[in-house]
Amino acid sequence: MKKLLLVALLLDGAGAAPALAQRHVKHMAAWGAHVGRSETGTYYEASYTSLLTNRLALRGSGLRETGTLAGRGQYERYAGRVLLAPQLLRVGEVAYVHLLLGGGAGYEHTNLNGTGEQAAGAQTPQRFTYGPQAGLEADFFLGNRLSLVATATKGYLFNNPLIEQWLGHAGIGLRYHFR
Repeated sequence: MKKLLLVALLLDGAGAAPALAQRHVKHMAAWGAHVGRSETGTYYEASYTSLLTNRLALRGSGLRETGTLAGRGQYERYAGRVLLAPQLLRVGEVAYVHLLLGGGAGYEHTNLNGTGEQAAGAQTPQRFTYGPQAGLEADFFLGNRLSLVATATKGYLFNNPLIEQWLGHAGIGLRYHFR
């Protein structure tokens, strides 16, 4: 019985089971690491989220996307996004769903290492793009400080993007919450 009580106390302290703590409190913040797929490649993203009120967050992130396009070869894209995230719904203290609204800007570089169809001596295509983005994000809390995050976004890019005009991302990640 003593061993069972000790294990229960250790697991509760480690955050193995969701506790009934306040998840969304003004001035809470979180760091996140995400991985996922775009419509043409794979991306890695680091994010910072700050709760402005109990139901509204501000999310900033930077991502790196890589892949291969037909005719343009291998590409990479570096982007930054700033999104407002009003809470849509909550399921107890375990799951929170947010709408994502905002914009982003990025730098695209195609034909890496001469992998695309391009005339000899021509410059490597590169471009700066920007545009609005919208999506959904769900946090599933694993404990008081750690959550599993699922995100899906879609955006429209201006300035004649090299990769695609309607850019979409879907991914998962982990987020660490702190004050």
